[in-house]
Amino acid sequence: MSYHQIRRELKKEVKQVFKGHWGQASMTAVVPIVLRAIVGFIISLGILFGLYLLIKNPHLLNNEVTSYANEESPNSGSSNVWSFLRTAIVTFISVGVSYTFLDWLREPNRDFSPVKSAFQVFTKRYFIPTLAIFVLQFIYLFFWTLLLIVPGIIKYYAYSQSYLIYKDQLAAGNAGRIEYNDCITMSRQLMQGHKFEFFLLKLSMIGWYVLCLFSFGIGFIWYVPYSQAIYAAFYKHLVAIQ
Repeated sequence: MSYHQIRRELKKEVKQVFKGHWGQASMTAVVPIVLRAIVGFIISLGILFGLYLLIKNPHLLNNEVTSYANEESPNSGSSNVWSFLRTAIVTFISVGVSYTFLDWLREPNRDFSPVKSAFQVFTKRYFIPTLAIFVLQFIYLFFWTLLLIVPGIIKYYAYSQSYLIYKDQLAAGNAGRIEYNDCITMSRQLMQGHKFEFFLLKLSMIGWYVLCLFSFGIGFIWYVPYSQAIYAAFYKHLVAIQ
């Protein structure tokens, strides 16, 4: 089966599960939706305002480039800390949403509380493991990116299934016999020969993301749960073909 056919089947599967339940899907991803909608709204306004300024004052572009080149960043340390914390929080919530959608895809008729399920990572069952995997991935990706950007991107895709792997290992009763680093190793093995496939899957969603920006963030109500579920379906597909 070609990459295109796989993408089409994954999207078809998600649409079938979500059919008649888009409200429930959006409620599950309500926090990521709100965060992305706010960012999308700000970006949209920024783009429009920037275009307006450039049309009225074309010389501003050269002034901004010169100003940015000469600008110092005395608060870069605190900015990096804030960036790390922000990324961690967004990752935790996204992982909870992915867990919920993976269960939903496996059991289309299951009943669950959308908001409660989305925050399941913040429970005793998942919090420490998720934090440990996040920190390990952050360290590995940091050092890989120091070498070159491309190796860092490749490793990002190689490690991308670590959280879902831990969830399945826990469900299989292997939590006490598997190290957090093992989940990253297993993700690397699972993604062998599939990293480019996952990249193309994410690339196929960019058009929808841009449309969401031009809708001032409103489109994220549908985009966020749809994309998150598709990525969970991709993991489900990988596990099935192993």
